[in-house]
Amino acid sequence: MDFPHIGELNKQVQVRRRSDLPAADMGLDQTFPEQLDRWAKIEPVGSAIYAGSVQIDTIVTHRIFIRYLAGVTNAHEVVHGARLYRVQRVTDLNGAGRFTVLEVEELSHGA
Repeated sequence: MDFPHIGELNKQVQVRRRSDLPAADMGLDQTFPEQLDRWAKIEPVGSAIYAGSVQIDTIVTHRIFIRYLAGVTNAHEVVHGARLYRVQRVTDLNGAGRFTVLEVEELSHGA
């Protein structure tokens, strides 16, 4: 996979860790103890990758490229405007420590 070119990280996103806590009504309350703003490149995956991810029950709809960020796990979400993405897999692009690639599932795309 190639490194993003200058100017391709042009979407402002928020990477946040989600934590679910028990609520008084027997449900769950969502909290976000870590929230980081980053510039990103967001691209949809191809149909073969999407179909393969559905078969293994880890749906991937997009790839998000950000400057290297350690500690991102599948407990994180990415917010871009009204769109919400759940992180499925995290990789260090080409093992170079320059960019982190988040393979994500789009959960909502706003109104």
